[in-house]
Amino acid sequence: MFLSVNRRIMALTAAVMCTLPLTACFTEDNSVAGNNIKVSWPFKPVASLSPFSDDALLNTRLGIAETLVTLDSEGKPAPGLAESWETPDAKTVVFKLREGVKFHDGTELTAKAVANSITKALEAASRPKGLGKANLTVTEKGDLEVEVTSDKDDPILPQRFADSGTVILAESAYKGDNPSLVDTGTGPFKVTSATNDEVKTEAFADYWGGKPQLDGVTTTFSEDGSARARAIQSGEVSLTQGIPISQVSGLGDGVKTDFVPIPRGTYLHLNTKKGVFADPGLRARVAEVVDPGTVVKDIYEDHAENPKGSLFAQTSEWAKSVVSKNSLAGTTEPEPDTKIRLATWNSRPELPEAATVIADQLRTAGFDVEVVVKPYNAIESAILGGDFDVVLGNRGYGLGAADPVSFLMSDYGCDGSYNLSQYCNADIDTELQSASEITDLDERYTKAAEISAKIVADNAVIPIAHENSVISTKNLDGIAMDTYERKLLTKDTKIAQ
Repeated sequence: MFLSVNRRIMALTAAVMCTLPLTACFTEDNSVAGNNIKVSWPFKPVASLSPFSDDALLNTRLGIAETLVTLDSEGKPAPGLAESWETPDAKTVVFKLREGVKFHDGTELTAKAVANSITKALEAASRPKGLGKANLTVTEKGDLEVEVTSDKDDPILPQRFADSGTVILAESAYKGDNPSLVDTGTGPFKVTSATNDEVKTEAFADYWGGKPQLDGVTTTFSEDGSARARAIQSGEVSLTQGIPISQVSGLGDGVKTDFVPIPRGTYLHLNTKKGVFADPGLRARVAEVVDPGTVVKDIYEDHAENPKGSLFAQTSEWAKSVVSKNSLAGTTEPEPDTKIRLATWNSRPELPEAATVIADQLRTAGFDVEVVVKPYNAIESAILGGDFDVVLGNRGYGLGAADPVSFLMSDYGCDGSYNLSQYCNADIDTELQSASEITDLDERYTKAAEISAKIVADNAVIPIAHENSVISTKNLDGIAMDTYERKLLTKDTKIAQ
């Protein structure tokens, strides 16, 4: 049956309208067609979205997969795929699962599927760090209850399952060496194809939280911040993250940029174990001359926060309650021509620029400074091995289980796996071990802030800036401005009308 002339005109008009960028298109019955967006991301996937890799956060941020537990603005556990949980003793958590949740392949969320996903994560060669090192046992307790038992007392056992590496996937995901995210998640968007260059998703109509507003999302990857800036400015993409601060003001009126406080800091680590800064007096001299405020103003253009001595962002009440600052007691002057090497990496554009400013500040104090800038992968073994006198690094403390005590143990404990300051203080280690046993989260987090103040006072590290996540959008609403960066695209994300 042929269309009438009027109906042909209407259909042609709708087709033309659908070619306009970022415009929602409506058919005669007001259904949405061509309601898709494109996203540009700064970091390429490294393992085709495997949750047992650095891709884990990408899965939750793109609305592909979900965890049993989420995090609130204070970093405390909140319901996810588990609507509630109980901790009958210090070694056990029992999760009660949501009813009516479906995987993208049409199968239902059950205790069996959850137990399978958790077991696969525990057995992974790169076990998600949030799960800790204790032996965990997973048991089905009926159709919608799962029990996890640790071989050690664990006050933060429930929130370990907020780690993005513990996303729950359908049993069909686990056929190869790495899980496949194609058609296996529970989020509002299901993956139709995924490579390390592009990820395509479409709306999952049976999403337990309600049908998504968008029809689909294509995510591309570009490490070039200037290229991402041009893409959002032109309307080629609807969303991008991490535009260089210096280019944000030039994006134009049509681009909205939000600066979201996140648990990530820029820190100046002094090598306390060997070399020049094994001398606490010289560390105090560095603390005396390094001015974080200048870096925040000139490099971050005031789109970061001056930490004022705190390792933790002051947006959290538990961190705000503790006063922290570097100590200037016992300051000594360096000998003439005292040479130091300051290392940083270039994957974050502000770091090399900040290193230049800090190097100049150190030179005014009498140090002969060599600045080494390399890609992170090329420099990681050297910074972990203590080959530099100073390291300017950027570190998130809300990763994994988002436990500040665990962060301090990793970064400032004698046996810490990411101890850029080469710091070892037996008294601090004793306090950290004691703090790790605290069950009440308010008390636990406050204790972490108190211990961090002592580490800062020892001048093992100088906090330089507390970062904001830079999220730029064009004609897009309903983005989740998640402090802990676990969410971004949601069922409510939509093209602005």
